[in-house]
Amino acid sequence: MASTALVQTRIDPQIKERATAVLETMGLTVSDAVRILLTRTANEGALPLELLSNGEAHDTWFRTKVLQALADTRPDIDDADVEAHFEERRAQALQEIDEADQ
Repeated sequence: MASTALVQTRIDPQIKERATAVLETMGLTVSDAVRILLTRTANEGALPLELLSNGEAHDTWFRTKVLQALADTRPDIDDADVEAHFEERRAQALQEIDEADQ
């Protein structure tokens, strides 16, 4: 996927240096870490759970999600239909990547 948006932030230089050193031990850059954080936040609709230090907050979030799932009255979706849907999405994504590379 092509990266097209630029994100800038201000942070204490010492914190950036320390974070950079830690991330390097994991084979990551600061940009990688920000990209992971923003992607997970967008996909999950909240900060990644690992960042929530309060166990009570996690329990509340989890209970809410379980109650939402239990209250969901939509009909079940057949596994074959789900597989076909995501196969189509994968094919479209691969086509978009190929077109972007040309």
